[in-house]
Amino acid sequence: MNQINLALTLTEASLVLSALRDAADAMNAPQLDAVIDTLQASYNAANEEEPFDGFRTDAEADADALASAGYGTDEDYGSAYDDHYSMGE
Repeated sequence: MNQINLALTLTEASLVLSALRDAADAMNAPQLDAVIDTLQASYNAANEEEPFDGFRTDAEADADALASAGYGTDEDYGSAYDDHYSMGE
């Protein structure tokens, strides 16, 4: 089976789907309905938002994972300012 991959923005994909639906309404073409269903499923999957995981960005999540694995900065472990506070004693 031959396959075509298209890179469309969500807006473009929505317009293509709308045009295909109009064409399908104008004629009886079961193959076109199958194409519309496939494109609609891809559009729906691309349009879904990821559930919120408590991090604003992937970088924030990566930093948290590294810090918990022992690769954090001195500020993460509180030792960056230990000398500052002990000097006054």
